Amino acid sequence: MMRSLSVLFIVVMISPSLFAQDKDDARQRIQEEKVAFFNENLDLSKAEAQKFWPVYNDYQNRKNRLSNEKRTLMRYYSENAGNMSDREISETLDRYIAYEKREIELLESFNEKFREILPDDKVLKIYITEVQFKDYLLKKLRTR
Repeated sequence: MMRSLSVLFIVVMISPSLFAQDKDDARQRIQEEKVAFFNENLDLSKAEAQKFWPVYNDYQNRKNRLSNEKRTLMRYYSENAGNMSDREISETLDRYIAYEKREIELLESFNEKFREILPDDKVLKIYITEVQFKDYLLKKLRTR
């Protein structure tokens, strides 16, 4: 379900019907809504927010990069599966699992960084709030 939500979000963000400026404006509005949503749901003080956002943004950027690489790998497989040898398929599978492991390592690493900034209850709320924000965006898209 998380992947479906991510794919839907990405499709909406890169919709060909939007112009580049409109996409930039939409991304900016979504980012502003996300900041407000997180600040409210995490009940971040100004001091916490100042420390949290640079770390969280770094986490999201790295996570997005890994997701894009994994998506590219899967797209390559989907387009070429019929022409790939068993060895190439096996290597692709190994690379996919390596991406999954890197995502877990990234989460573990940044979880520790979040715990240096925020109490554990707020760190746990980060992950809950991410899901809630995706749900919020989907509901908003459905009403349009």
